[in-house]
Amino acid sequence: MTTTLWVALGAIIAAFVMRGVKISEFRQAWIDGLRADISEFISKAHEWIDLYLVFNAEDNQKKKAELASKLDRIKYDSFHVLRRIELRFKPDDNQANILVSNLKNLLDPVKLKPNNQYSSWRTLADTAVQDARALLKEEWETTKNPLRGLTAIIMVSPTSKSSRPPSSAAD
Repeated sequence: MTTTLWVALGAIIAAFVMRGVKISEFRQAWIDGLRADISEFISKAHEWIDLYLVFNAEDNQKKKAELASKLDRIKYDSFHVLRRIELRFKPDDNQANILVSNLKNLLDPVKLKPNNQYSSWRTLADTAVQDARALLKEEWETTKNPLRGLTAIIMVSPTSKSSRPPSSAAD
């Protein structure tokens, strides 16, 4: 009877380990897809700002009309990628919402400083990249150590003295 219990316990533990491995695989794929989408969006936004600056400097109305349709196409393609990024996150994920807001700023001419539009756009892009790096690193740490969230919850149990919520409690 004892052997049967040990075998059953071993099977249950193996099932939990396999589940954790599978979740980690899915999470890693999610991170990789998110990283690719963020990179694609920023590349398209960079293409958009380059063309936007040319468009504003153009005096010829015929050329300006041609540029306008290209600008629109790039912007619509960019928003398509941005929506994919947005749909990966829960609506109440503050860190993700800040990232999405900063990505949207890359296609908002109002956010540019009039005297140096390209430089101010680069600053906005750098901010979005830094936010993305922080979010991706946090997700990677959770993937790398799936027990991290459990450890944080145990550390803030009712018997502990800490009242600070765990950083990965949203997972």
